[in-house]
Amino acid sequence: MNQYPKEIATSLDELMRLEMLLSDFSLLPRQAVHSVLSGKHASKLRGRGLDFSEVRKYVYGDDIRNIDWKVTARTRQTHTKVFNEEKERPCFVILDQSSSMFFASVGSVKSVVAAQLAAISGFKVLKAGDRIGGLVFDDDSFETIQPKRSRKNLMHLLETIVIKNKALPQRQRVRHKQDIINKVLFKAKNVITHDYVVVVISDFQHTNAQGMKYLSSIAQHNDVIAIMVNDKMEQKLPDVPISVSDGEYQVMVKNKEKTLRKFEDSATDQRTNTIDYFMKYNIPFMEFNTHESLIEQIKSAFGK
Repeated sequence: MNQYPKEIATSLDELMRLEMLLSDFSLLPRQAVHSVLSGKHASKLRGRGLDFSEVRKYVYGDDIRNIDWKVTARTRQTHTKVFNEEKERPCFVILDQSSSMFFASVGSVKSVVAAQLAAISGFKVLKAGDRIGGLVFDDDSFETIQPKRSRKNLMHLLETIVIKNKALPQRQRVRHKQDIINKVLFKAKNVITHDYVVVVISDFQHTNAQGMKYLSSIAQHNDVIAIMVNDKMEQKLPDVPISVSDGEYQVMVKNKEKTLRKFEDSATDQRTNTIDYFMKYNIPFMEFNTHESLIEQIKSAFGK
């Protein structure tokens, strides 16, 4: 049983309930597209496969076994059949459960929202028949689960998420996490080979240029999706005195204080710089927040 409210810390039962979402609505838009989370994927490579794509004029180097003799006879020009290879796309979820994720001005804390997004991604991938694995990290360490096509492996991933998630309310102090993020992305760069779908779920606070270079290296041979989880207070502080704590001491500070203005400006700059990195390295990203319904946010994000 979860000793904390579900908005503060999640449980395996709570994450398991999210599996029902996949039968209630589609995570994909209505138009016919290939989603990176939709299971077996049509490869960008053209070769001999199961799915016929088109007939085109023969080009030197094409496999002569694919020549369409009927079209060739009718047009008097050599034509060849083109196939889309069906490729397996293992999914690797990198999930942030560090101190900065344990925050929300309203709704569920970022760490819970992130855990839910990771679970939904896992259920979606496994249902499509692909392998699912991941790497879950906090301030001090990370756990790696190698991708496998089994429900047992997904349960192992979810259990790891729950352990890290429940530890957050018990931590004594907020810690700087830049070093652990770089270690995690460096580890992922060496674990992930090619043709993976890599889903990185974090608030991306304190992410620096070195970490982004690791992420861009992964993106060279894999499909990387960045999911930013934010809270509205991190971007715009309320116009009332607020309580500020370092985990040991607590004080009330007026919003007009110069220190808080610096915090607001710093958070805005961090978000802008992170998005600029994503655009520079052509990494698609989505943003989720703590105050809106997660289900509605997912519908909106995938509907677009």
